[in-house]
Amino acid sequence: MKKLENIDIRILKALLKDGRTNFTDIAKECDTSKDIIWFHFNQMEKAGIIVGSTIQYNFQKFGYTGVATTLLSVESQNLLETYNYVKTIPDIRSILNLYNSPYNIAVITTFKNLSDLEYIKRALCKQGKIGSIRTFLWTDVRNIPENIFVCPDNSENFQTPILNDFQINNQEDLPEYDQIDNKIIEMLTLDGRLPFAKIAGSIATSTTTVVRRYNNLRKNNLIKVSIQFDPVKLGFQSFLEISLTLSDQNKSSYIVDAISKIPGVSYMVKTSGYNDLFAVALVKDCNDAIEINRNILERPNIKKIEAHLRQITPTWPTVRQYISTF
Repeated sequence: MKKLENIDIRILKALLKDGRTNFTDIAKECDTSKDIIWFHFNQMEKAGIIVGSTIQYNFQKFGYTGVATTLLSVESQNLLETYNYVKTIPDIRSILNLYNSPYNIAVITTFKNLSDLEYIKRALCKQGKIGSIRTFLWTDVRNIPENIFVCPDNSENFQTPILNDFQINNQEDLPEYDQIDNKIIEMLTLDGRLPFAKIAGSIATSTTTVVRRYNNLRKNNLIKVSIQFDPVKLGFQSFLEISLTLSDQNKSSYIVDAISKIPGVSYMVKTSGYNDLFAVALVKDCNDAIEINRNILERPNIKKIEAHLRQITPTWPTVRQYISTF
């Protein structure tokens, strides 16, 4: 595990908030030179800490009605068979193995109408090895991977803008986009920091056009570029996933703001269904998990909390996570 310097942390935080932030701007915020920023970035790449860059994606603005998580309870002897079966179902974005939870598989799906979601649920049940199912819909997302890093000198720069509340199913607000935009998005998904000139050359258009199209996509909150890092190289051992039920729905925004400030919390989702909120944190050991749980339980308005662990991924954030919507 590599110990990060303060400047390393500030670089990571800046590029997780906006993966296309240039080194000159980071240097100004860090009161140093562009060459020093480049040196530290390059060293983190060589060490395998920074492993790439990709985009976060606003599914609703690309015509999807929503995102849902379906939790499956499966007997241990049927786990591998069920996992392999679920992978064959179309429109499933990811399948996660959960630990110390009555539900040991989580399935995340995108859907364009509720009948699509019902089809997926029927397909899951068709396998016949699933004991019980619990589904909840995503309504708002706060994606803050930079929150897992804390600057030792308490310096916090590159403040994330506050976005308007996400309006489900508001198709009138969908911005126009075309095949050129789609090609830009596909290339940025593979390499979020790919130079605009290279993108322009690959899709036979001008660099000016690519820059303008990207700026429009970003301005309309369709996509956001983020670097990716290897959590294991930094000592993270697992994801802590926490489901919360609130005693007062009107205070959910306060709870979200409070939990978002807890170091380690990387992702929060407002949900409709069995629970009200869902949070994902990266933890290095049991003490981290206990501290995050304790910190949440100290907040008022928490009626019920369920927490379980999930195996860490070699890359975080993953490709096309849901962009922050509030």
